[in-house]
Amino acid sequence: MSDFFDEKNELSGEFTKEQLEEKKPQKGPSNRKDTIKNVAIAFLSVMLVLTFFSNTIMNFSLPQVATQMIESGSISPQVRGSGTVSAEDPYNITVKETRKISGVAVKEGAHVEIGDIIYYLEDKESQELKEAKENLQTLELSYEQTLFSGDVPDKVISNVRSGRNTTYDTYQAELKAADDKYDAAKAADEAAQAEIDYLTQLAAYDAAGTSYNAATPAYTTAQAEHDLLIAQQNGDTEKVEELERFISENNKDTAQLTNYGTQQGLSYSQKLATATQKKNKTAQDLVVAEREKTELLKSINTEIGLCQSRDKIKEQKEKIAKLEEESVGASVKSPVAGIVSEVSKVSGESTSADETIAVIQVDGKDMTTSFSVTNAQAQKLKIGDAAQPQNAWQFGSDFKATLTGIRNDKSDPSNRKLLTFKIESKDVTPGQSISLTIGERAVDYDMIVPNSAIKTDSNGKFILAVVSKSTPLGNRYIASKVEVQVVASDDKNSAISGALDGDEYVITTSTQPIKSGDQVRLANG
Repeated sequence: MSDFFDEKNELSGEFTKEQLEEKKPQKGPSNRKDTIKNVAIAFLSVMLVLTFFSNTIMNFSLPQVATQMIESGSISPQVRGSGTVSAEDPYNITVKETRKISGVAVKEGAHVEIGDIIYYLEDKESQELKEAKENLQTLELSYEQTLFSGDVPDKVISNVRSGRNTTYDTYQAELKAADDKYDAAKAADEAAQAEIDYLTQLAAYDAAGTSYNAATPAYTTAQAEHDLLIAQQNGDTEKVEELERFISENNKDTAQLTNYGTQQGLSYSQKLATATQKKNKTAQDLVVAEREKTELLKSINTEIGLCQSRDKIKEQKEKIAKLEEESVGASVKSPVAGIVSEVSKVSGESTSADETIAVIQVDGKDMTTSFSVTNAQAQKLKIGDAAQPQNAWQFGSDFKATLTGIRNDKSDPSNRKLLTFKIESKDVTPGQSISLTIGERAVDYDMIVPNSAIKTDSNGKFILAVVSKSTPLGNRYIASKVEVQVVASDDKNSAISGALDGDEYVITTSTQPIKSGDQVRLANG
């Protein structure tokens, strides 16, 4: 116990300054060494932390790879695939009317004989038959209202009611006759009008000529009368007599020309009256021809429409008769023997016209399935090869699958083939998914790797193995190239040989492209 502390480790008594100074620890060489040691430890700790984080950051920047250990095992060159079984020419059961289902008599997978009940139906008239009868009533009402509307010629009514179907040749001939009559009437009317126009113009021309001719003697008479007046004033008796005779002759000519003009005008008036009368007749004939043509067109259109309505009524009656004849009774029965592969309706649902409500795989018909494989896989197979189910325990000993077709896969015709198999088994039904294997038996090998681990360069095949290197800061993982030969392969794995111990880890996938010598980060590291 120190002189300054009691048993409770507390200061005891009073001490002088000199006593306290005497008891303080003295600094010396040993204290400085401790300080230097502590600083060095702190520095090294900081460097260690920084190195650790630097290493962690570097690791996250490295490509991450997935690895798998080389193992021994078997390679199966067999081709595997899965497909849905479909029936060859399945029989689709349909009904021609809408009916409500009251019960289902069979289950999918059941075998039925001809006449076995598939569905029970409610016993009432179908919706299609009801609608067909209502449509017939509408058609008949419209037909009768049009037929006796008062706008249809009696001849048309007789033709339609008697069931006559006028041919298009007859309509064409009737229209041609009406057109010819109209064209002739129009030509005659135009000719009559042209004659009136001609006579009017000719009368005006001749009247102008006659007036001109009558005006010439009158002009010379006026000159002669002037000369006569001068001769009388001069007392030239001989000249007076001569001029009086000349004036008398001119007056006769003027009277005659005037009279001719009057007679000519009367003649033209008579001709125009006759032409106008002719024009009135041709105009009436044109109106009649145009009306007959219009009425004929209307009559033809009306007759065609009525005949169509009459024929639709006949067709609707035939449809009703057929619906009544094909009307399903109180049940739907199977018309063939086979396995029920689909029952698409339940009790309470309604069928639709021509809707498939059940499918039957007919006895004796083939079932098939298909799946796609690579061209390399398809080259190992030939038509007639037998396939086995991958889950053989699901099927009986009668199971048989035969390769019947190898053709290009439409989704990738240059790289893949579509295999088609004929399936024979009482345990298989259409719509069922089935997995098959076909090809050689499996062979055991010492070194097997996934196909994704196999790489190729100009030198051939190789793998990238992971090599571990120990460092003060932990293990480092390096990708190392190892050239190999592929001995055998299937759709998943490859058997290899090369400078390997057989317990290496090979890289199967990576987040970035890598090459030999690159440092990598393990996916589970």
